[in-house]
Amino acid sequence: MKLWLKVSLCAVVMVTLSTAACSLLLLLRSGQSNLNLAIDNALANQQIRAASWQSAMQTRLDESYGETAARSLAKYLIGQLGDSSTALLCGMDVIYNTTTVSPEEYLPVTAEAQQYIIGDIGDKTMLIVGSAATVNETRYRIYTIKDITHVFTDIRELAYSFAAISLCVILAAGAVTVFITRALLKPIATLKANTSLIANGVYGNRVTIAERDEIGELGEDFNRMAEAVETHIQELRDEAERRTMFMSALTHELKTPMTGIKGNAQTLLATKLTEEEREDALYAIDAACTRVERLSQKMMQLIVLRQSGNMLLSPVPAAVLIADVQAACAEQLRIRGLTLKTANDMGLVMMERDLLADLFINLIDNAGKASRRGDIIELNAHGGIISVTDHGIGIAESELDKLTQPFYMVDKSRTRKAGGAGLGLALCDEIAHLHGARLIINSTPGIGTTVSVVFDAEGAQYEKANQ
Repeated sequence: MKLWLKVSLCAVVMVTLSTAACSLLLLLRSGQSNLNLAIDNALANQQIRAASWQSAMQTRLDESYGETAARSLAKYLIGQLGDSSTALLCGMDVIYNTTTVSPEEYLPVTAEAQQYIIGDIGDKTMLIVGSAATVNETRYRIYTIKDITHVFTDIRELAYSFAAISLCVILAAGAVTVFITRALLKPIATLKANTSLIANGVYGNRVTIAERDEIGELGEDFNRMAEAVETHIQELRDEAERRTMFMSALTHELKTPMTGIKGNAQTLLATKLTEEEREDALYAIDAACTRVERLSQKMMQLIVLRQSGNMLLSPVPAAVLIADVQAACAEQLRIRGLTLKTANDMGLVMMERDLLADLFINLIDNAGKASRRGDIIELNAHGGIISVTDHGIGIAESELDKLTQPFYMVDKSRTRKAGGAGLGLALCDEIAHLHGARLIINSTPGIGTTVSVVFDAEGAQYEKANQ
């Protein structure tokens, strides 16, 4: 069942119940009011008539009147003061009664106070009011007998009128409710149509709802949801594309060392070589295998970092980080004939110690590849920035924005000769990002390069060392 139909049915049921309840309440109050009015009129008329008759009897009746004369006078006076609804009884005798009802049968009067009763007599509803009056020690009973059938007839006619009016109101309200409900819920149909589009892979559609109510807010939430879904889907597509390119680049990079390995292996198997030539071939195979190992390790590091998105950071003194980097790079720098100069005025830094150390080891490795024997490489921690500076060949400004792309190399022949794979700076950029920091590269050809990890970016935390 459609939502608009459910809402309409609920509204019609509520209108029906409300109208019926109001109509019933009005009928009951109206009927009771009319009945009370008829009773009050009958009580008032009977009281006035009884009082007037008793007063007239006491004024005119004296000791000269016998019983028959007294009853004749009573009949005469009640005829003058009463009407067709009046009855007068004395003892077992009916002195005056122009009605067809014997009131004594339905309302025996035992006291002078007024009494009344309502009952069905034949096909009519009768109201009988009675009271007693004593004149010269003779007890009389005076009755007023009213036909109040019209009161209940009026209630029934009023009920029919209410029923007809209520039916018209319900039908009109139902039609208006259906129209209004369909109009109000029309934006939901729009939302449903756009939801179906999203379910079918169309993520660019947005809804426009002019109403500034809950449905309008729902439309805004829907648009935000659609935007989030579209963004997420695009991110997934971009990630899938990056992985495809990543694997393509890796496959391409593996061709060179694998070709060297295969060639040297075939040479060893098929050619008679001197001992020196055999050693050279084995060294070449070992170097190629080492390069493949480093390439695969760095690729796995990049994939893991991109998938995790966050990691647990802990406060570590910058001096400890620098000591770790110095120890790791000492042999490499000795072989290359380079010197590492350090300076530090930073205190605690929120970091993942091994990963951040790997970042600076990579930077120092890159600096060593660009430096000449006898050069100095500087590792400085100051003012929320830890930087690695070399005084080597430098990098053209046009190349700087591309350096953090995986497998990008400025001088491919020199980098491959030095054992590089183009993954170092990409890995460094990922590690910096996960620490809430930024990687900034400044370089001047022929003068040198400075790669800075800026910890005053949003999300990074550090403090100055105690002076």
